[in-house]
Amino acid sequence: MKDIAIYGAGGFGRETALLLHQINLQSAQWNFIGFYDDKLKIGLQVDKHKVLGGIKELNKVSDSMNIAIAISDPLIRKSIVEKINGPFQFPTIIHPACQTGDENNKFGKGCILTSGVIFTTGIELKDFVIVNLLSTIGHDVVLENYSTIMPGCSISGYVQIGECSMMGTGARILQNLKIGSHCKIGAGAVVTQNFPDHKTIVGIPAYEK
Repeated sequence: MKDIAIYGAGGFGRETALLLHQINLQSAQWNFIGFYDDKLKIGLQVDKHKVLGGIKELNKVSDSMNIAIAISDPLIRKSIVEKINGPFQFPTIIHPACQTGDENNKFGKGCILTSGVIFTTGIELKDFVIVNLLSTIGHDVVLENYSTIMPGCSISGYVQIGECSMMGTGARILQNLKIGSHCKIGAGAVVTQNFPDHKTIVGIPAYEK
């Protein structure tokens, strides 16, 4: 098994630890060694797993190791990745109950794809993308670096979502639309038009807040 640590010991970090455990129940792949989190004290136990330190301690590790960045907020996730220096790999973690579609799909590094997610075909995920529980991703969708799709979302075909954008729980995006970078789509919104960068999008049909 390969050693792996998780940066982020909050709710999604704990869910990611569970994800690793569920992968191992199917096929022993990961030896989870603990959490890194700058907000918690070294040695603290989180769900029986140790906090090993923060960025400072992580960057002192000299051996090659796998790291999962389990932070839902796109901007924080990006800032953490940019601070990490070391001989680390960022594997894409895929739950056994995630339907990854066909060979036409491309997944970048550092992604976390959780239980019940469904991908179809022609989809591209760039690096450090999170797609959370029970979301569906239609054909030819592009999710740019650090985008986050929260639980129960539905993205129709030919949609593009920009870097560091976040789609709230249960939101929907209709086909052939483009969402810019650094956008926030509110929970339950139904997006029926394009939106440029740095917009907060809410409502049915969705509008700029």
